[in-house]
Amino acid sequence: MLALVFLVYTLVEWFIVKRKTPREKWTVLTLIIVVSVWNICAMYGQNWPTPNQVILLLLGWLN
Repeated sequence: MLALVFLVYTLVEWFIVKRKTPREKWTVLTLIIVVSVWNICAMYGQNWPTPNQVILLLLGWLN
């Protein structure tokens, strides 16, 4: 159910950004696609990393 709320929110954002410059439009569309693919993989994959785990993997050496 929460995924549907975020889907509606991203569609509203898309229609707002669509009226702006082409570069912003494609950047937001790319971001929406990447986040959607991430969420689909996380929904079906048991060991899919959370965003916090990815941040720790990438920046964990800073500790």
